[in-house]
Amino acid sequence: MNKLYLFLTVIFTITTQAQISYNDLEDGTNGIANGYGSWGANAVIKEAEIDDIANDGIINFYHPDVAVAQLPTVFFISGWGRPASSYEKLFYFIASQGYAVVNIYNRTPGHIVESYQYSLNMMVAAAQNHYANWIDTGKVGLMGHSYGAGSTIWLGKNVFGDAYNWGQNGRFIFMSAPWYSLLVTQTDLANYPPNVKLLIEISNDDIRTDGYTWNTDERAIRAVFELINIPNSEKDFVRVYSNPATYQFDSDNDGTTETFSYDADHYVSYTGINNAHGYQPWDALDVYAINRLSHAMMDFVFEGNQAAKNVILGNGSAAQIDMNFLTDLSVTDTPIITRPANDFAYRCNNGWNDFANGENTWFLQNACDDTDGDGIIDLITLATDEKNVAAFHLYPIPTSAYLKVRFDAGFEPIKEMTITDITGKIMYKVKNPAIYTIDASTFAAGTYFVKIQTEKFVHTQAFIVKK
Repeated sequence: MNKLYLFLTVIFTITTQAQISYNDLEDGTNGIANGYGSWGANAVIKEAEIDDIANDGIINFYHPDVAVAQLPTVFFISGWGRPASSYEKLFYFIASQGYAVVNIYNRTPGHIVESYQYSLNMMVAAAQNHYANWIDTGKVGLMGHSYGAGSTIWLGKNVFGDAYNWGQNGRFIFMSAPWYSLLVTQTDLANYPPNVKLLIEISNDDIRTDGYTWNTDERAIRAVFELINIPNSEKDFVRVYSNPATYQFDSDNDGTTETFSYDADHYVSYTGINNAHGYQPWDALDVYAINRLSHAMMDFVFEGNQAAKNVILGNGSAAQIDMNFLTDLSVTDTPIITRPANDFAYRCNNGWNDFANGENTWFLQNACDDTDGDGIIDLITLATDEKNVAAFHLYPIPTSAYLKVRFDAGFEPIKEMTITDITGKIMYKVKNPAIYTIDASTFAAGTYFVKIQTEKFVHTQAFIVKK
């Protein structure tokens, strides 16, 4: 009788959840049918949530519905105050591919020293105690959103370093709309394990709810990208753009549909839930910017598929930037931050001494110094062509009428400048331009691209027209 009771207990504790698929997309599209970003063949099991009181957090675990076996594992660190439900469709997608997913949620992320350490403690507890039979620590990816994305650099320093040596057979970091990467120094970045694959994904319209200030000062994450000891061939800095296309969806189930657009805001990976920032529909932007790229990253890192590298770390390859009917991604190894520091709600060097415990961190003190105001932190030495790009300015962005173009003194002469819409249609073209202002008042709302060409380089920069 006791044996039967134990068997029934196991059956009712571990149950296969109702499956999520692209049939659930809320914009009326069908996701990706084949290739990277397509749904996996596995049903998914979500284990009972673990309330880790000692580490002031919660652990959720997802795995394919297969016989117990150690599987390559993705550890996803939630954004500030964002529970597993905020990202659960992504977790089901990853587990459907045959991998395990551990979600780490911190109750008090503002306590940086404690919350980073608590995240590490929960990851280790998941791998060594709670799910040791499922997690292959030889193949490990770190993913995160916002605060969680920023923390992955410190976490990677620990779990990929000598302390644990996770991921010796494959390791990556995928950062979505990252906040600051704190508690790491320039020395930490210089000594980072070079075999980590890194993708930093920035949302171009990562605008706060006030509608005019961007979130985190992007110079901080540029510092991570430039200074980390990972070769350019193994890392990419990706920017996701909004798209003016709209769709109808009844987000509150009241029988009336609302109009949504594909906004590359702070919540691209944060989907399908009502929250303080409004409803974030699960749509094609999530599929192409998050699911597709994470799928390729796992296939490359965990399975050794070199073809996948052209999608995830393609250095701007057609396969990497193609977003189907949405605006293409932009990819670079030399990111330039052209927005002034005052445009950001969370600015570097704005007097923070720290958050809860008085800890001074190297990034808040040094990583964002930009004494000449060129959008580049002073720690980084630029090549000549990158200096030219840094000296090219578009403002205001977004614009509703006029777009001003300015070139700093000494800028290499421009042979041609072209403005195109997202379909490639030429809206404006001029040879050998001087300083001028472009009338964009006749442009429809949406994303456009300014392409400048000199004798030595070509550079494309996006801007937004809003009505």
